[in-house]
Amino acid sequence: MRRSVSTTLTPLLFALCAGILGGCASSQSAQEKATARAAVIGTWEYNVEGTAPLDQGIFRITTKDGQLQGIIRDRRLGRLRARVDANDSRLELAVDDLRISGYIEDDEFRGSLRRRQWNVSTRRRYRRRSRFRSASVFARRVQSGTAADTPSVLECRSILREANGCK
Repeated sequence: MRRSVSTTLTPLLFALCAGILGGCASSQSAQEKATARAAVIGTWEYNVEGTAPLDQGIFRITTKDGQLQGIIRDRRLGRLRARVDANDSRLELAVDDLRISGYIEDDEFRGSLRRRQWNVSTRRRYRRRSRFRSASVFARRVQSGTAADTPSVLECRSILREANGCK
């Protein structure tokens, strides 16, 4: 009897300890998440290569109430709101059925633009379908988040400009 209890409890205790340790150890610390968010905040100029709904323009990433937000201003489509997700050096923007995802390195973003795939069976319709499936995206940061937060010289009062207190 004693042997069966120990053989039953040992795997159970092992699983319990592994669950506790796995739950306590986060894959990304709060500091790493804050660093990843700071790395994407700013204004980016982008260009899409290939046949795609987006063409070229800027996207601006900001934070509001601790959440990343994005605004895309495209030459062809105009102003669009985007959901933004950043994880380490990976950046993803989602607009309706489009997803821009890629990696940031040295204030440059390289990624792809893809249309989300839907698996829905419907009646056959005779209409022209878009040939767009994916395209490559290149973006360069033109203004960082810290530069966007500091006032420019023109926004400073004249006394502060003279005292060199506003840069």
